[in-house]
Amino acid sequence: MRYILSLFILLCTAFASSASVQERRVAILVSSYGEEGRENLSYDLEELAQAYLVLYENGVKIDIISPKGGPVLVHNKKDDLPYIQKFKNETPALKQLGATLASDTVTSEDYDGILVVGGDGAMFDLPVHEPTTFLINEFAAINKPITAVCHGPAALVNAKAADGSYLVSGRHVNSFTNLEEQAFGGDVIDQLPFLLEDKLKERGAIYMKNAPMLPYVAVDGSLITAQNPMAVANAAEALLVQLGITPKERQLFKDEATMKLVQEARISGPYLIDVALKKSPELYDLNYLALYGFYSYKLAESDEAKKLELEIMQAVSRHFSHPMYSYGLIEALNEQGYPDKAHAEFNRATTMYPESQELQSLRTLFE
Repeated sequence: MRYILSLFILLCTAFASSASVQERRVAILVSSYGEEGRENLSYDLEELAQAYLVLYENGVKIDIISPKGGPVLVHNKKDDLPYIQKFKNETPALKQLGATLASDTVTSEDYDGILVVGGDGAMFDLPVHEPTTFLINEFAAINKPITAVCHGPAALVNAKAADGSYLVSGRHVNSFTNLEEQAFGGDVIDQLPFLLEDKLKERGAIYMKNAPMLPYVAVDGSLITAQNPMAVANAAEALLVQLGITPKERQLFKDEATMKLVQEARISGPYLIDVALKKSPELYDLNYLALYGFYSYKLAESDEAKKLELEIMQAVSRHFSHPMYSYGLIEALNEQGYPDKAHAEFNRATTMYPESQELQSLRTLFE
């Protein structure tokens, strides 16, 4: 009897284990809009790569779909990034990008969830392509997870819930913000059919957001939305949880780790930047750190926020040097009432970059 009971327990355990690792399949939706001559209006390859790798390395089967189907653009601008190399050379992704599945050839029954990648192209075809909207409606009707990142939530603006209301109405939703669009979308903002933050609010969304460039993921039931490229991997992990998968431990992508560090420094103090770069500089991207420092002060919307961003900006300046960064720092120091610090930075920067006309133009501040 004891032997039979032990065998029964063993069989139950084996069955539970096999059920827990049941294969999951996710559709990743990308824009078809980018073509030669409008490469900047495509899907975001870095977002795709990060989301794909997080899902792939957790055993999820992936199909890449697009409104038109067939091949989509694949840029090589970031081929120096290790994770892009891994994405291109160690997964089936490139083959799939050469033959994406058309939205009207798949159904929600084929997948356990869908993830919509951003990029400016998402603003043009995803909201108005009826089969794509119909597919998202199908996922919503059966309450399967829908994840959309950065500009990806553009695919949701015309999607409907089962009761006919807009899918985002009354739900916590996040996306690329107006401030981020104004700061970083200068080459395309005049071409966009709408501003995504405004359109989501118009559709009744309870709009959530973080400061520009910092990660944020909103989860409302089976709807997962993320603010910008820095939040893509987190959103993919949130999707894994919805699929019943415990995300594996992983090393953060450099851009992701950099903005996570900034977020922590804004809460606990900019000294964290110095500590992190002293301990493990290889984990972070100084260019992203400098990008944040350069723009964050200008985008801050209150005096209190400006003071905090200036502290971050000063911390970054201890590890990164460029004449335009110094230009911004000098202006910020002077505006916040630190003329001596501004003058000291001016002297340091003009000694390092004597040919910089931008820096020389600030000389009148100290005469």
